[in-house]
Amino acid sequence: MQYVQPSHLYTRLVDTIPTTLPWSSSNSSVKGDPKKSVKWIDGLRGIASFLVVLTHLARAWDYNLFSPRDNEDATPRILQWLILRIPWQGRIGVTIFAFLTGYVCALKPLKLSRAGDTTGAFVTIAKSAFRRPPRLILPATIALVVSWVVAQFGGFIVANRLDCWWCRYAAPDREDSFWKELLRLPMNFLSTWTTGYMAYDDHQWALLPLLLSSMLVYITLSATMFVKFRYRVLIYIGMMLYFHQDATKNTETFQLQAVYGMLLSDFSYNKALNEWIEDHPRGRKTLTIPLTVFGLLIASYPGEHPEWAGWSNLMFKASQYIFPPEVNIGKRYTALAIDLIILAIFFSPSAKDFLSNRLLLWLGKQSFAVYLIHGTMLRVVLCWMLYGISGQPWEGSEARTDDQRDWIPIRSPGVVAVSIPIWIGLVYLLAALWTAYVDTFCASLTQKLERTMFVQDEKTPLPLPATSIPMQTA
Repeated sequence: MQYVQPSHLYTRLVDTIPTTLPWSSSNSSVKGDPKKSVKWIDGLRGIASFLVVLTHLARAWDYNLFSPRDNEDATPRILQWLILRIPWQGRIGVTIFAFLTGYVCALKPLKLSRAGDTTGAFVTIAKSAFRRPPRLILPATIALVVSWVVAQFGGFIVANRLDCWWCRYAAPDREDSFWKELLRLPMNFLSTWTTGYMAYDDHQWALLPLLLSSMLVYITLSATMFVKFRYRVLIYIGMMLYFHQDATKNTETFQLQAVYGMLLSDFSYNKALNEWIEDHPRGRKTLTIPLTVFGLLIASYPGEHPEWAGWSNLMFKASQYIFPPEVNIGKRYTALAIDLIILAIFFSPSAKDFLSNRLLLWLGKQSFAVYLIHGTMLRVVLCWMLYGISGQPWEGSEARTDDQRDWIPIRSPGVVAVSIPIWIGLVYLLAALWTAYVDTFCASLTQKLERTMFVQDEKTPLPLPATSIPMQTA
């Protein structure tokens, strides 16, 4: 008998890490017809996840970037200029995720439906709708448990003592007993998927509306499966107009983007449109360039103090005629901007080629893992790098107000300049390992659930009810 050497954890890590790097050969090709490729979706997802990381860095240590200038009389900094301010002020990443949810979830069912295989389309919808909750909930729960364990060992103590107000706000405080913490864990799991609140990592707030948006896509697909294409487009547009007018919180970020994703996903199979895009390079450039520029200008709307700059004050006044009252104007403008920019990408083969480059595809592959782990990494590892591990010395009695406490100051600019790139590298390294191991485990568990709970052969006819079986004659 031949002896097989056991595979230890460290040997699996050594074998896995090189294949997860963006320049490895395993990441250099994608199967399928290039003309029908949707690789650009993964590239866009990679950009969105990286923008989320940049946004939280700015929110934590340079919140003035969310305003058009530091104060009403100050001169705008370069990173506060139009367009250049977009990566730092937030909102754009989660909005892109919602669009991608609609686009990707609709892609295969629409393809099967257009091919005349409506049964296959319904089967795909049923299986996808079943898989979606565990594929979101299982990794997010593991991330919750990791953050909870870190909290029990005092990992967030430093973050709660810093001069960074957002770190203090987002870092959880431990309860006064371990029993209370044990009870707090399942309650946070419950609130994550009912109200969107999670004390140990507040970035998970977006997972519930993303899950609900995917279910909206599956329901709409089922309801419009036999509707003709042109009328289905009218339904999409009607839903988008409805969600545009709906003043409910975050409707423009999730529901509207999910339906918009369905719309473009449906148009991606339109032969006449694809031929026009291929045959009219001048026409598509005439269309895409203004869409991109206008979209970037709209996306520049500041999240704070729009009245401090003439251009943003003009947009603020115009919003009263564009959007319903009592809504988040910044998110509304971001949703409109994303729709214009993605439409420009949709019409531009060169933009799709750029988004399909190897690095962006690799970033896209790690995007969900980055979203789940970067919050804990920021409030633990990065805070340790910028402020020290001990959290001392600190003078902070619970009886004193925040203004009276002596918060721990950040280290020198040189330490900050070195620490942040190293931390980003650590985040993506851990994200690659998370994708390789945790995501694979969750996918395998989801498949086991599917095999256990689904009927083995969907084509097997269901037995007739007893009342419909003909009675035997004597």
